[in-house]
Amino acid sequence: MARKVLGAFLCAALMAAGVLVLRELTASPIVDILGLVATVGFAIAGFWLTPGTPGTSDVDSLTEQLRGRLDGQNNGDRKANQLNEEHLPVRWSAAAVDLMDSDGRKVMRSSLAGEWDDVTEQFLRLRRRRWVILGEGGAGKSGLLLELMQQLLKAPDRIGGRVPVLVPLSAWDVRKDVDDFLADFLLDTYSGLKFSRGRKKDDRRADLLRLVRERVLPMFDGLDEMPAPRRVTALELLSEHDREFQFVLTSRPEEYGDAVRGRHGRLGVAGTAVVEIQPLLVDDIVKYLRDVRDSAPEAWAAELREHKPLADALSTPLMVWLASVTFAGDPGALTGQGVTAKQIKEKVFKALIPARFTKHPRWGPNARTWDVQAVTRWITYLARDVDRRRRTKTSGETADDLISWWRLADAAEPVVGRLAALTALLTTGVGVGIGVGYLFSPEIGLFFGVAVGTVIGVSAAHSRLKPTTVEFRFGGRFVVGLAGGLLVGLVGGGAVFVLQHDLSAVWALAGFGLPLGIVYGLTSTVKVEDAVSPAGVLKRERMFVLAYFIAYGLACAIACWILSGPVLALSLGIFAGLSGGMFNGLPWAVVHLLFKSEDVDPSAGAVAWFRFFLAKLLWRSHTPVDLPWRLLTFLEDARRRGILQQSGASYRFRHVDYVDWLVKESGPATPGNPDHESPDSAGAGGR
Repeated sequence: MARKVLGAFLCAALMAAGVLVLRELTASPIVDILGLVATVGFAIAGFWLTPGTPGTSDVDSLTEQLRGRLDGQNNGDRKANQLNEEHLPVRWSAAAVDLMDSDGRKVMRSSLAGEWDDVTEQFLRLRRRRWVILGEGGAGKSGLLLELMQQLLKAPDRIGGRVPVLVPLSAWDVRKDVDDFLADFLLDTYSGLKFSRGRKKDDRRADLLRLVRERVLPMFDGLDEMPAPRRVTALELLSEHDREFQFVLTSRPEEYGDAVRGRHGRLGVAGTAVVEIQPLLVDDIVKYLRDVRDSAPEAWAAELREHKPLADALSTPLMVWLASVTFAGDPGALTGQGVTAKQIKEKVFKALIPARFTKHPRWGPNARTWDVQAVTRWITYLARDVDRRRRTKTSGETADDLISWWRLADAAEPVVGRLAALTALLTTGVGVGIGVGYLFSPEIGLFFGVAVGTVIGVSAAHSRLKPTTVEFRFGGRFVVGLAGGLLVGLVGGGAVFVLQHDLSAVWALAGFGLPLGIVYGLTSTVKVEDAVSPAGVLKRERMFVLAYFIAYGLACAIACWILSGPVLALSLGIFAGLSGGMFNGLPWAVVHLLFKSEDVDPSAGAVAWFRFFLAKLLWRSHTPVDLPWRLLTFLEDARRRGILQQSGASYRFRHVDYVDWLVKESGPATPGNPDHESPDSAGAGGR
C-alpha cells in the first residue's frame, strides 16, 4: 500500500510541475482548472497503476486472528452473562438407528453416551468427528455446543489446530456450497481480518477457502430454524462434502428426522454419530434446587415425585431454571388437580418478568425499579421484533436473533429514513450552497446545494451503516487516510488558487486537507464481535460523530475564512460539521473506495447513532415501537436479571422457547399493526 501511495504522489507532483510550466505560457484560468483536475486524475491513476507488494499465503495469520477474536469474545460474553448458577447435568445417549448412516451404525451405542463434563472427550472419540446433537427446545443443545467450543479453543492441538466457530444455520443460503457459505460467513461476521499487503482479491478468496477447509471446525447451531426444504439440501451438501470435513450440528429431533427421511430413502449424513439429550432426572433437579436461594428443596422433591406433569414440565434445564427463579419457595403453586405439563410451563413463563423485575435484595440497594407492566410490553416487543426478522430474513443474513441498538431503528421506518433524508438535505445542501455560492454565484450555489443534498439525502434514507469509531492508532492505515484527506484538500486548495492566484491556496490545502486526513486515517468500523459491551460501541460511535463534526467543520471554516471572513466561515463550518458528523458523504466514499480500506464501510448515508437517535424520538410518538428512552440501560438490566444475555455488542434472549411463548401470548399481528399486543401484555404502566 505504501508503494501505491508513493506512486500516486509522484504522479501528482509530475502533473503539478507540468501545470506550472504551462502557466508560464498562458495565464488563462482554464489552465488552472484543467490542471487541478488533471493533477487529481494522475494521482488516482498512479495509485491504481503502481504495483503492490506481493504477499504469501495468509492462512496461518488468519487462523491466529480468528482464534484470538473468538477467545476474547467468548471470555467477555461468558463473564458478562455469569449468573452464579451451576449448570444442570445434561446427559445424552445414542439416537435412533435410522438417523445414522452406515459409519454411524458401526459405533458402539454405549460409546455414544455421556454427560456435560465429558463433552470434549465424546467428540474426540469419534472417528470422523462429525457429531449431531439432538434435543427438544431448552434441553441444553446450544449451551453444550458453547461448552465444547470453549474447551476446544483452549486445546487447539487436540483438533489439529482447527478453530471452533459457532455458525447459525439460519444464515445459510443453500444455493452456496459449504465452503463458500463459511467463507462468506467469516468475512461478514469477523470483519477486519487482515490480509497481507498487495494480496489480490482472488488470492484472498483462496486463503479464506483454505482456512475453511483446513483450519475451521464449524459448530452448526439450529438446523430446525431453517425452512424444511433447505434442511434437506443442507444435509445433502454436508453429506457429500470432503470426507475429512469435521463439524458439530444441533437440531430438534423431529426436524432432523424429517430432513434425514426427506433424502429420498438414503441413510443419515455420511460419517455422523447422532446423539439425543435425555430428560433430566428428578434427583438432578432436586440437587440443583438445593443450591437456589430461598428454595424449598424438600417440598420440590415431594411435588416432583407425586406429580408427573410437574416432572415432565421440568425435564429440561430451561424449565428448571425458570421454575427456580419464579416459584423457588412455593412449588405447590404449580401443581393442582388436572394441571397439565403445558399449563405448568405457561404459568412459569408468565411469572418470569414479575419475579425478575420486582425489587429483590439480590439486585442490591441501588437497583433500578421498573414498572412490571411496562417491562412486559418492552420485552414482548423485542420478542416480536426477533420473530419478525426471522420470518422476513433474506438469504445470507446472519445472527437474526440479535438485539442490536443500531438495528432497532429499522422498526421505525420509513419515518426514520425520511427524517434522515430531510436533515441531510438541509445540512449538506446549505453547506455546499454556501461554499459554491461564494466561489461562483448564488444560482450555481443553489443548484449544487440542492443536487448534493438530494444525493446524500437519498443515501441517508436507505442506509444501514454499521457503528463506526475513531481509534487513536498510527500505522499504514493512518498514512493512507492522511494521504486521502490531503487529496481532498488539494481540491479545496486548487479552488482557492484559481480565485486568488497566491500562496493562500497552500494554507487552504493544509487547513482543509489535514483535519480530514487525520480523521480518515484514524477511523475504522467497530468490530462488533470484539466489543466489550453494547454501551461501549455506542460511546465509540459518539466519538466518531464528534471527531467528524470537528474535522469537517474546522476544515471548511479555515478554507472559507481565508477567502471571506469569520461570519461566513462560522456558518459554513457549522453546517459542514453537522453534515460530516451525522452523514458519511461523497468525500468519504471516494477516499475509501480509492484506497480500498478494509476496515471501513465506504457507503454514504446516515451514521448508525443518528438513525438510532431519530428512532428514539419516534418511539414516544406514533410508531408501533414500544421501547424505553434509556434503552441500553434497560437491556443491560434485563441481562443482569437473566432475561437476556450479551453477545458481543448485542443482546439476545437466553431461551428461544421464551421468545416463542411471548409471541404467541401477545396475539397475532394484524395488517395495520404488525406489533399488535394482547390486552394482557399492554397494561397501562407508563415508561
